[in-house]
Amino acid sequence: MSYKHLTIFERESVLKLQARGHSIRSIAYRLKRSPSTISREIRRCKGNYSPNEAENDYRKQRAKCHKPLLLDQCEELCELVAKLILDSHWSPQQIANRLTHENYFCVSYTTIYRHIKRHNLNRPYHSHGDTGIKRRLRHRGRIRHPKGERRHEEAKVDYISIHERPKFIDQRKRIGDWEIDTVIGRTGHSILLTVVDRLSRLTFIKKVAQKDSQEINKGLVELLGAIPKEFVHSITPNHGTEFLHLDEISERLGVTVYWPDPYSPEQRGTNENTNGLIREYFPKRTDIDNYTEQDVEHCQKQLNQRPRKVLNYETPYEVFFDKPLHLV
Repeated sequence: MSYKHLTIFERESVLKLQARGHSIRSIAYRLKRSPSTISREIRRCKGNYSPNEAENDYRKQRAKCHKPLLLDQCEELCELVAKLILDSHWSPQQIANRLTHENYFCVSYTTIYRHIKRHNLNRPYHSHGDTGIKRRLRHRGRIRHPKGERRHEEAKVDYISIHERPKFIDQRKRIGDWEIDTVIGRTGHSILLTVVDRLSRLTFIKKVAQKDSQEINKGLVELLGAIPKEFVHSITPNHGTEFLHLDEISERLGVTVYWPDPYSPEQRGTNENTNGLIREYFPKRTDIDNYTEQDVEHCQKQLNQRPRKVLNYETPYEVFFDKPLHLV
């Protein structure tokens, strides 16, 4: 059975129950603790029992339990590691193995990574949000997973693989099979929700306050809910966390959700290509908060009235609504 240390709330309860005249066994019974645990806790304090003093003493003793970090014990080594990363662009693995090769010091690259994550090799951070030396690593501190071993959060809707999607959808035989994605500007700001029909390439775009499943679902209901039901049959999202709660959409709109393979944008090529066109109006790293609803509608209108070679130079609007336009 695993042991859990007393919390500050339990220590305050010990003081209250002790003041009411409860015995050690009575206190232990009420806190669902061993009597010996309560007994040691009370004896540890000199004089009258104080929860704050007991908590402070616990934290001091707890801090002494951890083994000092190797790079904290050797400041010269820590400085050398930081210099090789910042000035010579060596990786922690190259540094660790080269130090061993030259019989200079034995330190593992996992130790270096751990110190970078926890203490930034004792280098100061210069601003709020500064990630320090981690940012100077080749992979920017991102975790790398062996091929085929990465795990994804499961979608909160029946998982139907894209490989089970009917052939007539793959062959673009009908209108109403949609691919959905998001176009991101600055992190933490508004995003664009994009919905594209596979056959006609008709595109709907909506500005959404944040990259959140609840906001995304609300936007999808507004976009797809405004289309006649006979033109909404299926949707194919990507594996972003914002699309993991599509059960509401599936039930409300009566659509089937087909999931592509992870990291396979080519299975959603229509949407990926459309997002590239949208980037002509909303370049990368721009703040989408600065664009109005009229800007979004203007982009949507231009895309839907642009002749496409793949449509024999008809526009998405004409193919979807079967209605010719006079554009020139």
